[in-house]
Amino acid sequence: MAPSTRAQVVALQTLFAAWHSRELTAQATDIRSARLAWASESLGHDVPSFRDLTSDEARRLIDILKRSIGQSLTREAQPWRRVRARDRAKQAGTAGRNGANSSLIELASPDDLARIEQARQRLGWSSEQLKAWLGSTASPLKRSGECTIRTVAEANRVWWALKAMMVRAGVWKRKKAV
Repeated sequence: MAPSTRAQVVALQTLFAAWHSRELTAQATDIRSARLAWASESLGHDVPSFRDLTSDEARRLIDILKRSIGQSLTREAQPWRRVRARDRAKQAGTAGRNGANSSLIELASPDDLARIEQARQRLGWSSEQLKAWLGSTASPLKRSGECTIRTVAEANRVWWALKAMMVRAGVWKRKKAV
């Protein structure tokens, strides 16, 4: 799991301070201990520091705080979104293919990773199974031990391999684009 980012930690501290001033009286003089106690209770395990949170845990806590103070949540990843710009659509479709050379290296978006996550769920794999497959020499990344998808090209190669597995398993059904 990816660790929480500095931006997430700052957002958590700021949102908690806003929520704390609205919801709780000024009884607690140590806001840090109150913040960590709240995070531990919300996640169901001890949180010694916000820096020790995973990115997913930090995102969940941010969403809880935003909902409780009435802020809108960030948009959910849309794995089947339609790419509007012609150049970006071409890049999204050809990155990672043999013979497709591009001087532009684009980082994988949350939408690309969400599409891979949905494929994992359709195949009935656990997160550990996907990580093990990505780290094996049989994966399209062909990096033994490395299981991080960084670029659109890597995301596409993983997606195409997972799609072929879904077709063979009989669980592939194309969803309508949003």
